[in-house]
Amino acid sequence: MGRVVSILHYSSLPVIGGVEFVIDKQVEMMEGDGIDVRVIAGEGKPDILIPEISSSHYKAIHKEILRGVEPDNFTEEVDKLTLRLKGAVSDSDLLIVHNVFTMHFNLVATSALINLIENQRTIAWVHDISYIDPTYELPPPNIPSLENITRPSERLEYVTITEYRKEKLIDFLSLDKERVEVIPNGIDPYQVLPPGMRKVARELNILSFYPVVVYPSRLTRRKNFEFAIEITAKLKGNPLLLLSAPQDPHNPKFSSYKGELRSLADKKKVSLIFFSDYIPIEEIYPFYLLGDLLLITSKMEGFGIPVLESALMRLPSALSKIPPLSEVGRNFKNRIFFDLDENPCDVADRISDMLDKCVSTVDRREVISRYSWQKIYQDKIRALLKFS
Repeated sequence: MGRVVSILHYSSLPVIGGVEFVIDKQVEMMEGDGIDVRVIAGEGKPDILIPEISSSHYKAIHKEILRGVEPDNFTEEVDKLTLRLKGAVSDSDLLIVHNVFTMHFNLVATSALINLIENQRTIAWVHDISYIDPTYELPPPNIPSLENITRPSERLEYVTITEYRKEKLIDFLSLDKERVEVIPNGIDPYQVLPPGMRKVARELNILSFYPVVVYPSRLTRRKNFEFAIEITAKLKGNPLLLLSAPQDPHNPKFSSYKGELRSLADKKKVSLIFFSDYIPIEEIYPFYLLGDLLLITSKMEGFGIPVLESALMRLPSALSKIPPLSEVGRNFKNRIFFDLDENPCDVADRISDMLDKCVSTVDRREVISRYSWQKIYQDKIRALLKFS
């Protein structure tokens, strides 16, 4: 079975719009899956530029149509565009068309695509529907060009971006609900990171773990990383301990400490990453954005700047009950303290309970687990493509 997909829309990036960004992420996901993807558009920088697809190309024709009149040259223009589109998608196993089958922005293109899909597997990806949006003030669909965006095609497979849009489409086109798949738009949860850190975090697949426990500190024994490993080992889920942990320049004798911590993590079956092995320490600050929790198990501190930094980043914290951390963190609500001789299992239970009750953590997990592009592709889009 072939693996060539064409994606068509009025425009593509760098033209800015929600659909353009969705297409860009779909291309990224499919290409990462080894699929040959071509974007076809009338504006922007697509793989195949066909100006006649642009929403602004047939201005005179559209002016007449919006008066309720079919122009004399409409069929001629449709036939010409049909031939051009046929050549563009001739070797495609699948054509995905965003919005053109339900919007009025280029009715020549809509009609040409209807001619094309007779011999081409095609998905109508529906973000919007012109005739249910009163702001467009369209005339009654009494001419063929307008009828084309108000009636279903047996040759089309339909996708909408929400259940609400699915209900509207089913009602508008009188479709069976089984003919419409819901695939939401997504987000790249790594997008908030600077480029270098974004690349590394993706490669390490950091956000596939939960909770991601961050502990920013130099690699110094008084930081008591052993206890952090013990606690992380008892956390619910699939936890990761993410340490900044650059070598302490003032204590070179601790050079063996990293190896000791790796051995303990292996013994306790804890996923452990020393982030400074991948990111220059002067660029490591945004790694709070990867975390679900700040954990500090230190035996001794002068102040505790990470407590303030994590609160600023809306990150809950679990802190050893030593005087400086107690003083700095006492007024924060999303934090717990623990004794250094406390059972790590008990500390982990209290942390899990805090995370379960922390609204920002729960919401963040909802986004990552349901709305990340990678998750949407694996769970929804991949099956839709029907490629082996």
